Amino acid sequence: MKKISFGIFAKFLSALAVISLVPLFLTGLRLININRVTLKRMVMEKHISAASLASYKVDSYFDSLSKSLLLITNARTLGSLSGEQLPQTLRALISSSRSIASAALVSCAGREESKFYNPALTRETPPSDYSRKEEFISAREGKPAAGKPYVSAGGLRINAAYPAGEKILFITASLDELFSEIKNTVVGRSGQLMLVDSEGRILTSRADAFGTVLAHPLIGDFISSRVTAARDFVLAGKKMSGAYAPVMTMGWAVIVEEPYEDAYYSLFLMKRNAVLSLLAVAITALLMAFFAAKSMTKPITELTAAASGIAGGDFSKGVKVSSGDEIGELADTFNRMSVRLKEYNEMQIDRIVAEKTKTKAVIFSIFDGLILTDYDGKILLANSQAERILGLSGLEEGNNIADYVEDSGSGLKEFFKEVSANSGKNIVKEFSFDPDRGGATFAKAQTAPVLTESGAALGTVTVFRDISIEKKLDAMKEFFMQAIAHDLRNPLSSISGFIDIMTMQNADSLSAKQKHCLAVMEKETRRLQSMINDILDAARLEAGKMTPLIRSVPVNFLASNAIEGLSGMALQKGVELKSELPPESPRLNADGELIQRVIVNLLANAVKFTPQGGEVTLEVSRRESSVRVEVRDTGQGMPKEACEKIFEKFHRIPGALAGGTGIGLTISREIVKAHSGRIWAESELGKGSNFIFEIPDGLPQSEREC
Repeated sequence: MKKISFGIFAKFLSALAVISLVPLFLTGLRLININRVTLKRMVMEKHISAASLASYKVDSYFDSLSKSLLLITNARTLGSLSGEQLPQTLRALISSSRSIASAALVSCAGREESKFYNPALTRETPPSDYSRKEEFISAREGKPAAGKPYVSAGGLRINAAYPAGEKILFITASLDELFSEIKNTVVGRSGQLMLVDSEGRILTSRADAFGTVLAHPLIGDFISSRVTAARDFVLAGKKMSGAYAPVMTMGWAVIVEEPYEDAYYSLFLMKRNAVLSLLAVAITALLMAFFAAKSMTKPITELTAAASGIAGGDFSKGVKVSSGDEIGELADTFNRMSVRLKEYNEMQIDRIVAEKTKTKAVIFSIFDGLILTDYDGKILLANSQAERILGLSGLEEGNNIADYVEDSGSGLKEFFKEVSANSGKNIVKEFSFDPDRGGATFAKAQTAPVLTESGAALGTVTVFRDISIEKKLDAMKEFFMQAIAHDLRNPLSSISGFIDIMTMQNADSLSAKQKHCLAVMEKETRRLQSMINDILDAARLEAGKMTPLIRSVPVNFLASNAIEGLSGMALQKGVELKSELPPESPRLNADGELIQRVIVNLLANAVKFTPQGGEVTLEVSRRESSVRVEVRDTGQGMPKEACEKIFEKFHRIPGALAGGTGIGLTISREIVKAHSGRIWAESELGKGSNFIFEIPDGLPQSEREC
């Protein structure tokens, strides 16, 4: 992913914006929150005040009614009045209050003795029996009582009974005026008042009928607490705000409710105005920060552009800064430096040209081909020997090397891709080319990173060496060795046969010394035959003429056979031969004889190079998709750089013990390669060696029979 970079203007502008906007927004949000809390408290106080005021009016109404009856109820002689005194007293009672609809003097038996009406509130009705009314029963026991509001033909009424000596004063009061005032009161923008009794039934409300029972959160709060309070709530899915206050005289409650958006309308206006003000101030601050950043960074930008021009070789650019501050001094110093650099550059051009000419002369004079590329594959330098060896022409600086080797079919394109992808690593690879194309038939490439004295990487140099002659010599040597081995095979077979005949036919006539000489001759003859067979087998494996007979084989069986066959050699050498085999033998599609030959070769080498008292361990293990065989020894080991060369034909490590043909590991490598596996060595001097090979699962079995 490409790294995103920001210029100094963007960084400076961002810094100014953060310095100015963050405190502004934090302060604004803090003030908005304070105002929100304050306004919310004010709204709740307003609702509580409205509910308390309405509660006070209800209490005042019943207090006024009680005061109107005070004189009458305190006079225990109401029943003793006669003539015009009784009617005048009851008329005075009715006229003293606009709310009393009727007043009746009732005997203790519940019979109506006299009754007077307020014609503006009710009409005359026949006498009724009061003995079963709850208010009458309570007053007869000496306790004044008021009943529950009810609806009559004249409107909303409430009954009350007062003891008056031997009589009971029974009055009916109108609640229309009081309830109408409560119902029509508007709180805030659209809030309303409700009056409910002690059981939560609606007494008066703008929206609900008398006697309705609502599942109202505030009514529930009042019934459970009987105190004054306010809160927000949800009613029928709509957010509301309200309060409630108790009516002390009657046990009722006044409920205030108002839609949330209307109750807090001023809060919403305040938030909107605050946000708009913050945005306006923020835009102003951003504009000021923009112009401040531009004025501060413009000289620096010009300095950067001029410095880039100088880096590209253009010394004619200068910086024009009219300010007299430190930036102006920096610009003046930069201009003087530019002049000095121009003079120095002109002085160094001739020297650089001369050095480059010498370098090219050396590079173009060497015998090996050389190509210098950057890490994108662009050619920085190439000599004519590289063109000759690779059979290419026109390698020009600045072009990509992949354009020249795209259609060559020799693997060069993949090689240079690997070089670009593994910058800084040494890569060694051999190539074979078509003899008819011109150039070398075989070439060996080796890469190395090109670094300056300070360690800065410039690119990768690839050296190509023409190894056609070496390959021809190797082929000639191989042919010679195969021919010699083939020619010696038949004579050695004859010699071995004659020795067997001499031993069998003259067994009784031969002396001990003669028998010993024949035994030595037979042993050496068989050793020579084994060496010749190894040379021929290696040649066949390299040529692909020895095809493995793939069958399913148990690896533990092959390992056990190899250990059993070499146990005598290990015992004679004084080396302990150990095995680490899994309980259940892994099976493998392979040529059992060839794989056993690899194991025997590795074990024989390990026993051979392990000193007396040492150990050689054979381990078989199952991997995710392969079987691994390891042979570890406690010998002297070998250098790390020899771990790759040890598998080359006839290769010997300096200072190692002599003996054998030197191609046992080569044969093992070719057998493993024929099974699509891999083999390698791990070792350090003084720490023993570990030879490992892996054969993958799923190799197709051979169709031919054994």
